[in-house]
Order: sequence, then C-alpha cells, then structure tokens
Amino acid sequence: MKILQRYVLKELLLPCLLCFAVLTFIFMAGYLVKAADLIIGRGVPFTQTLYVLLLVMPSVMSYTAPMSLLTGVLIVFGSFTQHNEFRAMKASGVHPLKFMMPPLILGFALSILMFVFNDQIAPHARFELRRATKKMLMAHPMALIEPGRFVKISSDIIFLTKRVEKNMMRDIVAHEGVDADRPVRTIVADRGEILMDQATGNLEVHLYDGSVSESVDKGIQTVQFKTYKFPTLAEGNIQHMGKKKKDMTLAEMLVDVSEKTDRKDRREIWTVFHQRIAFAFASLVFVFIGIPIASVVKRGEVVISFGISMAAASIYYVFFAIAQTLATRGGLPPYISLWIPNVILLGIGTYLLRKAILS
Repeated sequence: MKILQRYVLKELLLPCLLCFAVLTFIFMAGYLVKAADLIIGRGVPFTQTLYVLLLVMPSVMSYTAPMSLLTGVLIVFGSFTQHNEFRAMKASGVHPLKFMMPPLILGFALSILMFVFNDQIAPHARFELRRATKKMLMAHPMALIEPGRFVKISSDIIFLTKRVEKNMMRDIVAHEGVDADRPVRTIVADRGEILMDQATGNLEVHLYDGSVSESVDKGIQTVQFKTYKFPTLAEGNIQHMGKKKKDMTLAEMLVDVSEKTDRKDRREIWTVFHQRIAFAFASLVFVFIGIPIASVVKRGEVVISFGISMAAASIYYVFFAIAQTLATRGGLPPYISLWIPNVILLGIGTYLLRKAILS
C-alpha cells in the first residue's frame, strides 16, 4: 500500500473506532438503565444482569459498526475537502480514486466481517439471550413487571399493573389476544401474582377479584371472576428451548427450509436468510454514499458528521424495514425485496462518487 493510501487509512481508523465505542454506548444506554433497575430495584444479581447485557451487545454492534464507518468517512473526508487536500492531491497528479480506495477496501472488509459476525456470533448470542432471560425470569419473575407501564408478557398479551407490594401486583389491566385472529379480551383485576406450577415448573400469572370483557355479536360481554389464570408465562424446561428463525445460522436455515412445506413458513425463513446477507453489506453501501456526501458538506466537525451519519443510517434502516415487511407479507420475493435498499443506495452512491471524482 502506498504512502498516500496508508495515510488515509490511518486517518480513518481512529475516528471509526471512537465512533464505534460512542455509538455502542448510546445504543446500550437504555439497556444499562434497565440493568441498574434490575440490580438495585428488583434484586437480580449483578453477574446475571451483566451476562444478559453482554448477550445484547452483538445485536447492537450489527447496527453500530456500519454507522461508525460512515461517521468516520464523513469526519475524515469532510476535513480533507474543507482543507482543500483533495484539490492539492489532484493538482499534484494523484487520481482521486487512489485516496478513495482505503475506505472502499475498509467497507468491503467490514462487510465480510459483519457477514460472518451476523451469521456465526449474533444468532448464538440472541438464542443464549432468550435462555438467560428466561432463566432470570424463573428466578426473579417480578423482574418482568414495570409498574405503571404496559409490558408484553407473551405473544398476544400486554399487561399493566399500577403498583407492586411485596410481590403482589395491584390494580391490573391486561389485553389478551392483541396479535391473534380473535376478539381482544380486556381483563381488569384488583390483584395478581406470578406463581410457579409445581408439576411443570412453568411460570403463570394468577389474577384475583376482577372481570373479563369481550366483544360479542350483541355488544360487550363481561364476566366476573375470583381467579383468572393466563397461559404459560415462561416454560420451565430451558434446556429444550427451540430456536427461532433469527437464532439460526444460514446453514441451519437451509436445512430448516428444506423440511418445511407451508409457503408462509418458507417465506419467513427466506426473508431472514436474505435479510442477514443483504444487511451485512451496509458498511460498503455507507462508504459509497459517505464519500460524496462529505465532499458536498465540506465540513469535518464531529457533531455535524455524527448528525448526518445518524440521518443517513436511519433512512437506510427504514428502507430495510419496509423491504423486510414486503418480503414477509409476500408483496415481493425476499431475494428481490431485501436487496432493493442496497441496490438503490449503491446506485446513487456510485453516481455521486463518479461525479465527485470527475469534478
């Protein structure tokens, strides 16, 4: 590598690493607050909480690593443009592509690294996170409850309790069937608690002295109860937890999809499959759009670069979420839908990059 390219690479590495640390901390801030509440307010051991936090980090890093590279490119190349270093290099006969190659190579290398990371490390961490969370919940069931806030305690139940007194919940409102193809039930209870079924080891929510309201053909039907039990909150058998699609590696997904016959199940697997591969190339996409943006903005300030990076990354992630929805609902095949954001932004980036080189 020539002196000029080593210089550009050296200038890039430190801002990228610093941005990675800052962004990861910012994204983890909410989890850190919850961790402090678990330790101080709910008696969950520090080591158990720390382990859960460490398992959250790989999923966070999947987002912050590409954003860090984009921010670093904006800072460094914005500074180059502001101080007329590009003009000086062009005047001395250096082709612009030569000092643009280091970030492009870095973006490609990071994309390959994120491909391996997102396939081999993040899914295992996500699966272990579910196991660790369930284990923590079995030992400290009230850790799930946040007084004064609705929490989702299962796939179709949201739950609110106004206060907790000595592990007994008070003034409870719950909605059952929110994500199911049936009328939503509204449950109101004076008190409730989380108990373990001694036969199965499963956690269950027991409510006392309340009512269940449900829409029927003739209006609203309300039934009073002394005791009402929700379906299983957490299964006691942690060792035999099944993997969800996002917990699988690409190889495991290929095996799983070959065994499925239902079109919806197959589409969901292929959606996760293509999402994981396409998302890994966010780093390269960000470099292609970052260099021309930096040449237009012509500012190397950290705050401005950070703001532009957050905005550009947010737009990309929104596009990606829309593409994922289209793939999941069958609007477009996953192998087309999930690659559209990359193709569009790479096309725009290539055009702007070519324009920056020729200008």
